[in-house]
Amino acid sequence: MASTSPRSVLLLVLAVTVAVSHAQLQLSETFYDATCPQAASIVQQKVNAFVDADRGLAAALMRLHFHDCFVRGCDGSVLLNSTDTMLTEKEALLNKGSLRGFEQIDEIKMELECACPGVVSCADILALVARDATAKVGGTSWPVFLGRIDGGASFADEVNSSLPERTDNFTQLVARFARVGLDARDMVILSGNLTSAKLSLV
Repeated sequence: MASTSPRSVLLLVLAVTVAVSHAQLQLSETFYDATCPQAASIVQQKVNAFVDADRGLAAALMRLHFHDCFVRGCDGSVLLNSTDTMLTEKEALLNKGSLRGFEQIDEIKMELECACPGVVSCADILALVARDATAKVGGTSWPVFLGRIDGGASFADEVNSSLPERTDNFTQLVARFARVGLDARDMVILSGNLTSAKLSLV
């Protein structure tokens, strides 16, 4: 289907970025083979069920991973809740009311905790979910390298200063993408295909 190609490109580029940015962690496709061999299948089954119930959720799950990776790297910090003293990424102006999929991630995390307590990071769950959501709606799958460490800090202010905004001009956009290791060509691919994914799925 012609409408699935943009979603594939979007997440494939993002997946490469994730692997490069976390190369120092020695990520591996087999990271959980000994400690939680059923992790990937649990995630895939849950994602399939979620998207069967709400096809538009696929784009939301992709976007959730994108927003996580663009701030502090792919560390799951977008999932952290605010406290009395800390306003987290969830509550940032660019995220609040626009990101969804948190409940589904929580449900997957709970199932993984029952199967393998304290093993699979939330950051890895987001990466697997984005891949599986893409494949579920007809996009191309790709290998997900695992072993990310969850971040313990999350700040709303960092979202507003990191994520691309609609009012950014070309120079500002290039600068924002450069900060996460992406050049102008990457920016054009990601921006164009993220828009296409939204239009075709939500």
